[in-house]
Amino acid sequence: MSESLYLQRQSDRFLAAHPREAGWVVHQIDGDSAREVSLNYLLDCLGEWHQAAVTRRMAFPLVAAGVFRDWNAVSNEANAYSWRGTIELVWNGHDIHCHKFSLVVGNGLAEIYFVATKSLAAFRDLLLVLDRYGQARHKEKKEIYVVNGDNIPVTAHSWDDLVLPTHMARDIRVNVDGFFSGSERYASLGIPHRRGFLFAGPPGCGKTLTLKTLASNTPAKFISVLGTADVDDGMLRYAMDLAEKYTPAVVLLEDLDRIVQTKEISLSHFLNLLDGLKVLNGVLVIATCNEPDKLDPALIHRPSRFDRVWRFELPKYDQRLALLRKRGGKFFSDPALETAARRSDGFSMAYVQEIIVSALLECTHDDLPPNDDHLFKSLDTLRMQRKEASKPGESIEERETVGFCQSKNGDG
Repeated sequence: MSESLYLQRQSDRFLAAHPREAGWVVHQIDGDSAREVSLNYLLDCLGEWHQAAVTRRMAFPLVAAGVFRDWNAVSNEANAYSWRGTIELVWNGHDIHCHKFSLVVGNGLAEIYFVATKSLAAFRDLLLVLDRYGQARHKEKKEIYVVNGDNIPVTAHSWDDLVLPTHMARDIRVNVDGFFSGSERYASLGIPHRRGFLFAGPPGCGKTLTLKTLASNTPAKFISVLGTADVDDGMLRYAMDLAEKYTPAVVLLEDLDRIVQTKEISLSHFLNLLDGLKVLNGVLVIATCNEPDKLDPALIHRPSRFDRVWRFELPKYDQRLALLRKRGGKFFSDPALETAARRSDGFSMAYVQEIIVSALLECTHDDLPPNDDHLFKSLDTLRMQRKEASKPGESIEERETVGFCQSKNGDG
C-alpha cells in the first residue's frame, strides 16, 4: 500500500468516527509541530499528572534502547520519547481523542497525529499543560538530549581530564564561558548573542571528550544531532527550535561533514537555520568534523556560522606521555611509559589510551600483576594493527572510535 493511500485510509477512518455534525473538530499535526507543543509526551504526562483524565487507552510508549538499562524508567513506564496508538480523555469536561501513527517515507519515518476535540479552549489548555510537562522533562536531569538517538547522561568530567595543548583547552573554555556570561555585553554592543564553533580533526583526538567536559561544566541545555544516515532537515530544525525554547543552550552537530552530505539535508535550509532572519539568542552551535576540507566553503568561510575553528591534531610526544602517565602511572614504570610515548608517534589519543587498556587486559588474562612487558606487548600489537590498516581496505580512521554513541572511552 502506498504512503498516500495509507494516510488517506487512516484519515477517512478517524473522520468517520468523529463527524463534524456531532460537534467534532479534527486536526492533523505532523511530528515536528507535535514535538514543538510536547504532544509526543501526552502518554507520559497523563500517566504521571492526570491519570483520571484518561477514558480509553490503546497506546504504547516508544522508548530508546537506553531506557532498558534504567530499571526505574522501565518499572514506571515513564520517560518515553513518544507514543503510538489511540488515547481518549476528558479535559475540562470536554472529550479529546488523539491517534498517532507512523508513515514510511523514503528511508525514514514520518509521524502523523490526528486530534479530535469538541472544545478548542480545552485543547489549548491541554497543550499548555503538555508544554509545562515537556519543560520539566528537559530540566529534570542533566543529560544531552539527542534528537535522533538515545539521550546521553552527563557524567562528571574535569578540565584536568583533557590531555590537550594547554592553550587550546584554555581558549575553548574561555570562549564558551564568555559566551554564556556575556549576554548583556552582546546586547550593549548590538551584536546577536549567538556563535558557532567547529572542532576539526581525525577521530580519537579528543573532540568528544571535550564536548562531554563542556556539558559537565556549562550551565546550559545540550541538544545533539548525530551524523547518521537518517538525519534530515526536520531534525535540524527541531534541534534549533528546542535550543531557542530552552536557552541558554548548546546545539551539538556531530560529524558535520556527514550531516551536510546526507541526501535528506538541504544545505541552503541548514545555512538559513544557522544565520537566517530568525536570531537564536543565547544559542551556541558546536560542530565536530573529521574532514573539514570536504565542507562547503559557505559553512566555514562566513563568521556568523562557525567563527572559531579548533583543530584537534594527533597528539605530540608530551601529550602522549601525559596520557600514558595518567592512565598507566600506577601500573608501569616511568621509563617504560616514556618508551611507549616515543614509539607511539602517529597514534591518536584513543589509540594511546588503548595501549594501557590492552596491557591491563593482557595481564588479567595471564592472571599476573601488570609489568612493563605487558605494556610493550600491547604497544607492539597496536603498532602492527596500524601497519595492517595502512594496506588497501580498512583505514585506521575507520577503526578509531567516533562520536558520543560509539566512543567506548569517551575521547573521540
